[in-house]
Amino acid sequence: MVSEDVRFKDIRRVGRDWVIKGEVRSRTRPGTWHSVEVRIRRLRSGEIAIIGRCDCEAFVKGHMVCWHILHMTNVFIRNRRKLISGFRVSVN
Repeated sequence: MVSEDVRFKDIRRVGRDWVIKGEVRSRTRPGTWHSVEVRIRRLRSGEIAIIGRCDCEAFVKGHMVCWHILHMTNVFIRNRRKLISGFRVSVN
């Protein structure tokens, strides 16, 4: 387990993008997990673009990038090699 706050359900490579699906624990409501999907794209300029969606109130009602999207992205980036081997995803 790489994080107690994140449950990864699917990790796959689509072209130059990583598509990650899973759940992230709510920080404000004990026992609640939010469904999160993130697409990470490394641009040719070296920058990274993050596109995501979450079912939390901040994202759905407030139209804001939420902590859940950022947290899942950070956990994936920090533990990419370990997660990829666990999900049997080929690395380009």
